[in-house]
Formats: sequence, C-alpha cells, structure tokens
Amino acid sequence: MEKGDIFNVVFLAIINVIFLVAGIFFNSIVIISLWRSRQLRRKLCYFVIFVLSCFDLAVVAITHPFLITSAVYYSLEDVNKTREHTRKLLTFTLYGFSMFALLTLNVERFFALTCPFFHQASITKTRLICVQALGMAITVGILPVVYFDIQIIANTIIAGCQIMLLVFSMSSNYKLFKIAKSKRDDERVAPIAAMSGSDNRNNRILNLKSISACSLTVGCFFVCSFPQMIYSVLRLAIDVLPYDREIWLFNLWSSTIFSMNSTFNCLIFFWSNSILRREGLKIINAFR
Repeated sequence: MEKGDIFNVVFLAIINVIFLVAGIFFNSIVIISLWRSRQLRRKLCYFVIFVLSCFDLAVVAITHPFLITSAVYYSLEDVNKTREHTRKLLTFTLYGFSMFALLTLNVERFFALTCPFFHQASITKTRLICVQALGMAITVGILPVVYFDIQIIANTIIAGCQIMLLVFSMSSNYKLFKIAKSKRDDERVAPIAAMSGSDNRNNRILNLKSISACSLTVGCFFVCSFPQMIYSVLRLAIDVLPYDREIWLFNLWSSTIFSMNSTFNCLIFFWSNSILRREGLKIINAFR
C-alpha cells in the first residue's frame, strides 16, 4: 500500500472515531435536554429538533463504525461487496431519514413566521410526524433501486433529492431572512411595549433565533453533502467499476463528511439556544 493510502486510511479512521464519540455524546445531550425541559418540549420547533437529533444519533452510531471498518478493509485491499452493499443501504436510509427531518424543520419554521395564525391553528405534532413519516416512506420506497444497485437511477434520485431540498431550503430561508430582518427593524423603532406584549416580543425573538439555527443547519447540511452530491454525479458521468479503489476512497471520504453533519447539527442547536446550553451543562455536571 502506498504512503498516500496509509495517510488516507489513518486520517479517515481518526476523523470517524472523533466524530463517533462527539456525535453520540452531543446528540445524546440534546435529546436528554429536550426530553427533560418542559419549556422546550412544548414548542413545535424543538419537537422537530428532538426528532432530527434522534436520527442524527442513529447516523453517528451506525455509519461511523461502518466507515471505520471499510477504511481498514480498504487498506487491506479486501473488497467485500456484501459488506459495502450493506453499508450503502444503511447509510442511504439513515441519511434519507435525517434529510427529511431537516426538511420538516424547515417547513415548520417557514409556516411559523410567514403564516403564524395558520401555524398556530393547523400545525400540530401529529401532522409533523405525518410529514416525517411520508419522507421516511419515500426513502424506504427508493431502497429497492439502491439494493439492486441500479447506478443510473439511484444516483439520479440521490442527486435530484439533494438539489430539490437545496432549492427549497435556499428560497424559504431567504424569505425567512427578509422577514426576520424586517421584524428586527420594526423592533428598533417600536415604542416600549406594555407588560402584556412582552411575551409576544419574547416569542418573536425565540422564533428569530430558531430560524437562524435552522438556516445554519441547512447551510451545514449542504456543505457536508456537497462531496456526496459530486460522487453521485461522477458515478453518472463516468463509467467505472463498482469498487474501483479511487472511487471507493472518494466515497468513503464523502460519506464521512456527510456523517459529520449529524454532529455539527447538535453543536448549532447548543450555540443558538441558551436554555438548551443550561440543560446540557446540568446533565454534564450530573455525569461528573
């Protein structure tokens, strides 16, 4: 094995181990914090964050060990198609669940700010669960294409879903940004509100913060998924063997970067929410 391959394998293993430990720890803290805090659990946006963190925890706990194993076998030049096929199916399923949870979060935040009365009257946990279940059903429905390794269809669907989510998220978050900016400008010139209006102001601030976190998670998702998108396009454009070593290595790196997104999400939620940070610190102190 060449020096470059040794460096890639060692670096891959180190990164996957680091994000495996960090991802399990931080996602578990987010899940426990949201479960314990009534103040957060009552709000729909944090319920969706709770669902997203659960899927992210599954992504971290399952995909990183598979990637470490694949990196080791890559160093040994031992290609096991069954093992790699299993990894592909699991990662595709978990990435799909996490992606649709992120989409559900975007939809909920979009209606919360653009149609607040409709959001309050019609958006419920049950309906959000139905939206997530629909996304999971779509992911499971695409699995046969991935299982039978129909490269053209599978990679077209993967790249197409990512592009559609990118377009929707960019357009919706740009609109949310404009609305949030106008609300901030209104608050600068508005008179001092009465005590009865202070709760509404706090709710607006909370909405703006959650929208900011939502935008960051969307941006992080597409930065991390970009190499995987390139991989899907390359597999469509280049006629290569399924387990060509260079393509295999690129797939390991792109999958690793994609999996890192599940750790970055919880860090964004901690950074953007002081209540979540306090709950997390309480749990960390309890472990101590």
